Amino acid sequence: MNESPVRALFPITEECLFLDHARVAPLSTRVEEAIVRFASEATRQLRLRYPYWNERAEEVRAACARLVGALPDQVAFVKNTSEALSFVAEGLTWQAGDVVLSADREFPSNVYPWQGLARLGVETRLLEPGPTGVTVDDVARAIDDHVRLVALSAVAYGAGERIDLAGIAEICRRRDVLFIVDGIQAIGAVSVDMARDGMDCIAADGHKWLCAPEGGGFLAVSDRLLARLRPAQLGWKSVVSTSYHPYDLTPRRDAAKLEAGSLNLLAIHALGAAVELAIDVGVDVIEARLGELTGLLEEGFRARGLEVLGRDDRGRCARRSGIVSFVPRRAPERVRQDLWERGVASTVRFGGIRLSPHHYQDDRDVAAFFARLDDAEAAAR
Repeated sequence: MNESPVRALFPITEECLFLDHARVAPLSTRVEEAIVRFASEATRQLRLRYPYWNERAEEVRAACARLVGALPDQVAFVKNTSEALSFVAEGLTWQAGDVVLSADREFPSNVYPWQGLARLGVETRLLEPGPTGVTVDDVARAIDDHVRLVALSAVAYGAGERIDLAGIAEICRRRDVLFIVDGIQAIGAVSVDMARDGMDCIAADGHKWLCAPEGGGFLAVSDRLLARLRPAQLGWKSVVSTSYHPYDLTPRRDAAKLEAGSLNLLAIHALGAAVELAIDVGVDVIEARLGELTGLLEEGFRARGLEVLGRDDRGRCARRSGIVSFVPRRAPERVRQDLWERGVASTVRFGGIRLSPHHYQDDRDVAAFFARLDDAEAAAR
């Protein structure tokens, strides 16, 4: 593989072998510069720069929309994925007997907001994923007349299984069921497009594949969901009126009606730098490069006789994401710690060690990982 032209923007490469972007990713120097610039302006030039900050927030909103195939007025800023999905859960009108369909081994952010609706008599049913994750047929079999909403992750956080977004969306549309997607393990790593794939909502914090700080993210909502969604919180920015008095509770009609009050402009400026870097590199380029990296990792595990999770009986996956999870010969946490001591960042999930490289890395990083894994295994004998 050729060296990425943006590798130098990620100084973490000089400190360790970072293969944990599916957890909390390092920042690029572009994001660092955006944070420093904002802090400097807030300290020294607030009177002059404040109007620009809000203009910049709208530029970032448009960039986020472009990244996920939405329109700017379909995008709202949120603190994190949990908040975004809770806005949907609490913003819809429910009746006792309604059902939400999700899946076992979803990250809790995409389960608890729906389970919390039990107080209204809403049931949350969890599909049992197969070896390659939830399939279109799984969803088709499970949808009945009580299912109002399907909530799934575009990419599973454990072993990186990637669902057929368009196929599931088509089934949901035919049954007038909303399709809500946790996109945190996909956005910034693989192509997602709300208009193309037919999702009603996709949401993510920026701290994983976008390489932005924690606590700043966005959600995009389809027009049909937006028409049904009431703000779970109300504030001075929820309404059409731009004057503070007399009071007028007429709500906004765009997704920004979910933003009750003042935005976290620092987080938004940082998120914007991260999103624009992803757009500059190209999502298709990122996805292809991650496909190469994860393919090399899978080959290395197969050569060592190690199981790769999220694959069928022949070791195949439908489509690669940026995640590869393998089962080591020794206790996973012990091996993860041995790798940590050798400068490798990884995570244990569901009995395997999860690796998540990124587009600024190349085959040298894969070779370095296997050299350290082999060294750790030899030292343990």
